[in-house]
Amino acid sequence: MEKTLATPDNARSLSPSSSAAVKSRTGGFERRTKRRLSQTKASVCVSGQEEDDEEEVKEKIEALQRIIPGGTALGVDALFEETAGYIMSLQCQIKTIKVLTSFLQSLDKQDMKFGG
Repeated sequence: MEKTLATPDNARSLSPSSSAAVKSRTGGFERRTKRRLSQTKASVCVSGQEEDDEEEVKEKIEALQRIIPGGTALGVDALFEETAGYIMSLQCQIKTIKVLTSFLQSLDKQDMKFGG
């Protein structure tokens, strides 16, 4: 026979005839009900802000889709992956430009030394 521990979910099945268990169950029910009601009230109050937040996120995703090449054809997950790759590509281009710039500057300095 399998032994189970008493939890709030299975307390009814373990000792249904005990009056203490019945009282504790009803107290737990009241606490859970109050908690759910307070959560519902909080979600109703916050729902306006959540809608604003969702709209802001949608706007940012649309802006990102316009920036990333081929982004308008991508879903959100693929867009984020493509964005990461695009950022890495841009960083590589920046490093390349810096190296070329410093190389060209060193050539200019050498030309000045030799009077060219």
